[in-house]
Amino acid sequence: MTEVMATVASTNKITYLDGIRLHRALIAGFREVIARQDYLNQINVFPVPDRDTGTNMALTLNAIIEGTYTFHKPEINHLLEQVADSALDGARGNSGAIMAQFFHGFSEGAKNVHKKMTTRNFIAAMTTGVNYAHRALSQPQEGTILTVFRDFSDELTRQQLENDEIDFVTLFKHGLEVAEESLQRTSQQIKVLRKAGVVDAGAQGLVDLLNGIYEFILNGSIDSLSSENMQPVEITIPKEELEAAVNEKYQFCTECLINGSDIDQNTLRDELDELGNCLIIAGSSKKTKIHIHVNDPTKVFEICREQGHVSGQKADDMIHQQKSFNQREATVAILTDSGADFPEGMVADLGIHVVPLAINFGQKTFLDKVSMTAPEFYHELKKNPVHPQTSQPSFGDFHRQYQYLSSHFESIIAIHLPANSSGTLNASTTAANKCDKNNEITIHDSMSFSAGQGLIVRFAAELAKSGMTSDKLTEALDEIIPKTYAYAGLMDLSYAVRGGRLPAKVKRIADFLRLIPVISVGKEGRLKATWKLFGRKHVPQKFLKKLLKNFSTNKTYRISIMHTNNKVGALELKSLVKQAYPHLDSLDVVDCGAALGAHAGPGVIGIAMQEAPAAGFMSVP
Repeated sequence: MTEVMATVASTNKITYLDGIRLHRALIAGFREVIARQDYLNQINVFPVPDRDTGTNMALTLNAIIEGTYTFHKPEINHLLEQVADSALDGARGNSGAIMAQFFHGFSEGAKNVHKKMTTRNFIAAMTTGVNYAHRALSQPQEGTILTVFRDFSDELTRQQLENDEIDFVTLFKHGLEVAEESLQRTSQQIKVLRKAGVVDAGAQGLVDLLNGIYEFILNGSIDSLSSENMQPVEITIPKEELEAAVNEKYQFCTECLINGSDIDQNTLRDELDELGNCLIIAGSSKKTKIHIHVNDPTKVFEICREQGHVSGQKADDMIHQQKSFNQREATVAILTDSGADFPEGMVADLGIHVVPLAINFGQKTFLDKVSMTAPEFYHELKKNPVHPQTSQPSFGDFHRQYQYLSSHFESIIAIHLPANSSGTLNASTTAANKCDKNNEITIHDSMSFSAGQGLIVRFAAELAKSGMTSDKLTEALDEIIPKTYAYAGLMDLSYAVRGGRLPAKVKRIADFLRLIPVISVGKEGRLKATWKLFGRKHVPQKFLKKLLKNFSTNKTYRISIMHTNNKVGALELKSLVKQAYPHLDSLDVVDCGAALGAHAGPGVIGIAMQEAPAAGFMSVP
């Protein structure tokens, strides 16, 4: 393949770029940011100190690299269309959404540029991109990535006015100098940055990107980026010095992508502005990316659905992220999926990281326990004629979590639904294998479900919080997983039939015999009917009889009583268990989410029991 090289008037005097060379220059810039994502995370204290700016920028830019991987054409406009579209699809976080909107504007500004982009073309596209980025925010603030974008763009314009024949190397040299000066000023322009003694993380990422492009233009090869150019800038702040007060005004960093025929971004802005802050609306009337900080993600997604099909829903708990970073004792992060059910408050108290499953009611998609709580799910289940489907978290959901956690913890242990019952563990494994960090990631099959999975995750989180290493923790999990049991009595089999999990004739037989099947996870990792309760009355008492036949009352247990919208039955079973089993480390009642409820329906009562390990349980305050 022949590459159309840029014209060189003299050494390093590049007067235009073609699509292939611009593509490589962009990748060089993206790689610089990706290589420095940990440092960007460390200095991220604004607008929320959730330490994920580097991760979000890296994921956004990596989405562009992947989306344009097969591009090998000289046409500038075609390249930038792909760049803009990939950025919009992959945008993550505040800085990622701003970057996506910039590339959308940059593409618009270069839509008539074909095989040759001159410095004049580049400056015009840059100006359009910066204007688009500014318009994306409802409340743009000085001292952020936007300020550095504008200062860089203004300097390019000034240089071009002084010298209409300016080449790319000279242009970038002067522009980068101004951008770096602008970056240093950000540490004085925003109070929280001034207090922390750092520059804005998003702005630093932009300067890193520009520096990577400049080095490529100067040297002509991605491989020429030396390791020296990957090192942090002079301001190097130890992690412990950057602890910031937790910002609790808004809980969820909420994002989604809207596809439609005529998306009204002005209406979206008016309606979403009332819900929170940090609103960014990027893209076009056919594809729009939404980013906003709110307390109720559900309202955001409902408003967005009025404009078109909503996908890529995300709602990260920023308060949980901030607390888990600022107050962590562990070097091991514990990750699970929302198939695990816990007592209220335990996820936050133990710093557990949860990737939500998706709940689909027809064309409407919700995030389990985030944009749809357990009570909301059962209310919708009762009134909606469309039976819900649950779907595993995507590769991207897990990849984003692994990238983020790898920046803050030495190792990660993930515990998931059984591999033979769900594709969740496989998606997590694939994402872990693609993580570009060197952190140790260990993935465990819980061989359990609902509150049983929750007990295993709790056990791991307590050991992690105590300071246990990943290797020792893995050994402890290998011991505790076979000692954890979960059983759920299905009161109404019609939901299993509607969901395609059970033939209708089996339901008819069970109803005729007044039989309640009790399911658990078998040795092969599949849910199966393990016990049978006969008769619809006194179900808690019948459940207890089964427990007494199978579990000694002389051992110590942790027990979680679980239910799907049947708290009365759960409390009755709890009372019976408390009387029958005198050696209890803990006894809780847990509301089950959609992972169980979508297939088992409402009315379920069940129990998860965990036998104490040889070393006993560890209770961490």
